[in-house]
Amino acid sequence: MQSKFKQDRRVAQFLCFTVALVTTLVTFFDELIIQAEFWPNIALIGRTVIVSICIIGGIGLSFVKSLKQFKYITVLFMAFLSLSMQSMAYTYERTYILHLFFDVIILITFYFSTLVSFRLSAFLGLSYSVVALLVIFFTKDINSHTSYMVILAHVAVNLTGMIMSAHQHLMRRELFVRNTQLGQLAQEMQSQAFKDALTQLPNRRAFDNSYEDYQRITKQQQQKMKQVCVILADIDYFKQVNDNHGHEVGDGILELFSTFLTQSLRTSDDVYRFGGEEFVIVLPLCSVSDAEKIIENMISKLNTEPFEVGELSLLIRASFGLTVMREEQQKSVIARADAALYEAKGSGRNQLVVKI
Repeated sequence: MQSKFKQDRRVAQFLCFTVALVTTLVTFFDELIIQAEFWPNIALIGRTVIVSICIIGGIGLSFVKSLKQFKYITVLFMAFLSLSMQSMAYTYERTYILHLFFDVIILITFYFSTLVSFRLSAFLGLSYSVVALLVIFFTKDINSHTSYMVILAHVAVNLTGMIMSAHQHLMRRELFVRNTQLGQLAQEMQSQAFKDALTQLPNRRAFDNSYEDYQRITKQQQQKMKQVCVILADIDYFKQVNDNHGHEVGDGILELFSTFLTQSLRTSDDVYRFGGEEFVIVLPLCSVSDAEKIIENMISKLNTEPFEVGELSLLIRASFGLTVMREEQQKSVIARADAALYEAKGSGRNQLVVKI
């Protein structure tokens, strides 16, 4: 309902202005069928009140901000419309019952506006029929055949309105559920598009998407000690793990290594899997010396705490290349971190190399 609030409000405004217009037009064409004692003073005053309230209500709906207020105003307007239409019917000649067409229109409006719930629509529709029938039977001169036709018309419109309104409300509910499910599915698919399937870490696409945010931080931290540090991490001799123990163990190592990286960092830091055994670590608002300490602690833990994969206990080593982000293209900072990582690999692995 909340998602359709603006649309329903526009529908309500349209109905308000439509009733005002129709009432104005009818007023100048039905004066001959209004009882003499009601024309022109009482009839014109009554019509003026109806038109004024409809116009004021249509304009006032623009200032209604909550769904709860909207529902209250809608119900009050429908009740006002019911009483207004029957007050008009009361002023017509005693032999005139063609205003029954107005009853049909009002009942259709109640059932098909979908501005209120089906139960409330049915209650308003039935209540309107009761009031309308009482007005007709007690103020009009009608024969038995006409009375049957009047009752039949109200019963038929109410039954048809209930059936079709119930179907319409059911379709709206199903459509809402389906749209909600599609929205959740789209959100999940978008989330999966930025997530690595194996490690559940953000992937390279997610890094690309976040790069502007890192650049914004970089601009804000110019001439300051804390910067955005970027580290490229690579598991040493990972191919041997796959060759000696199989890809299932290799996948287990990747999962454990990604968990290890995440748990070794601050909550404000980010880890991305770029592919294979290569990971990118971003440390926003971090000095180079602090970043070095964090990575050295990682290397120390990796050298002393083996990874447990099934029955295997493996010591995993990793090399790290660290650089500082500048106001530059993404490929430049990655290339610099990659050069530092390449140097760490060439110098014996299991170490950190810094290239500012």
